[in-house]
Amino acid sequence: MKRVLALWLFAVAALSLAGLAAPMIAVDNGVWDVAIQTESSIAHTFTLSNAGDELLIISDVIPSCGCTTVTLETYELEPGQSVELPIVIDTEGFHGLVLRVVDILSNDPENPIFTLTINIDATQVAEPEAAEPTYARLELGDFLRYFYVLIDVRTPEEHEAGHLIGSINIPLSEFQENLDAWTPLFPLDVPLILYCKGGFRSAIAAQILFEAGFPNVVDLLGGMDEWIATYGDGYLFDPF
Repeated sequence: MKRVLALWLFAVAALSLAGLAAPMIAVDNGVWDVAIQTESSIAHTFTLSNAGDELLIISDVIPSCGCTTVTLETYELEPGQSVELPIVIDTEGFHGLVLRVVDILSNDPENPIFTLTINIDATQVAEPEAAEPTYARLELGDFLRYFYVLIDVRTPEEHEAGHLIGSINIPLSEFQENLDAWTPLFPLDVPLILYCKGGFRSAIAAQILFEAGFPNVVDLLGGMDEWIATYGDGYLFDPF
């Protein structure tokens, strides 16, 4: 009897360990600190490794701005395999302390978005001559870092009565009954922020999207009730 029990416990432990198998992205040092004295191009190479025990698949490498270029020879790493990730940054216009990042998207279940950080000390770079005031400009890559999709999961009538500026209306019933029609339209690499009246419906919709394979789902706690209690009619379209 004891032998049967021991064998059963061993089999359970083995199955549990097998279930833990997963890819894992690793970088020896994910932060590069560099000081510059002139506006020029600077280069650095990060080394990415698969520290897990399953195939690591890198789906994308996204720099935070157009001033940064990256190259990657392979997007698939077997366990224990490494690959170099060279980056080049054009520092024209950099002054003071400048932060740039590179996001690595992969199938690592614990870290699907791994961020490399570049801290650039440009305090020794001469400031340009003062120019006439003008409107701000934003690199497309920088815009992508702030981009998100804001989804109101209430009914169309509730949405029309008042909603957060910039939100699109997709009622919870659409996620429950017509999900396949919507999932091809949602991006995987930016946050999907969901809200409703009090937070109940948005939590259900968030769980549905997460289980459908969207890793960047965000449930806005408290919904519109909490927003109005805290900010009143700020950022509302047709406020209550």
